[in-house]
Amino acid sequence: MEEAAMNHKIGALDIVLLLLSAVLLIGVLTVFAPCSPKEDGSWMTCHWAGRIIAGIAGAMVVLELLHALLPNAGIRQGLDLGALILTALAILIPGRLIDLCMMNTMRCHTAMAPAVRVFAILIAAVSATVSFCILVAL
Repeated sequence: MEEAAMNHKIGALDIVLLLLSAVLLIGVLTVFAPCSPKEDGSWMTCHWAGRIIAGIAGAMVVLELLHALLPNAGIRQGLDLGALILTALAILIPGRLIDLCMMNTMRCHTAMAPAVRVFAILIAAVSATVSFCILVAL
């Protein structure tokens, strides 16, 4: 068991998963951020959707970091399953579980929601691929 841990190498897909999760986190806080505050300083509901997605993306970064560092195949597959659940949740948050702005031209509709869906689908696809590769290697 110790020898397997010493021979563990971080794979290219581990790095891809970590980078995709980090880009989702940083993106939803900056480039893909939801709408700005209203003139009175209050926030629209899309702001809270963005905050929840940032929390999910932060959790995904931690999962993917653990996935890259831990050598145990069973734990890695469990982390992949966790990532798949979080990506499904990230896809459902904007516009489904939490309403976005009423106008389809707002940032939350044009930038945040599409970017979240794209990155979540990419993360899910890579996680499923890695999990399958681990299963085949067993």
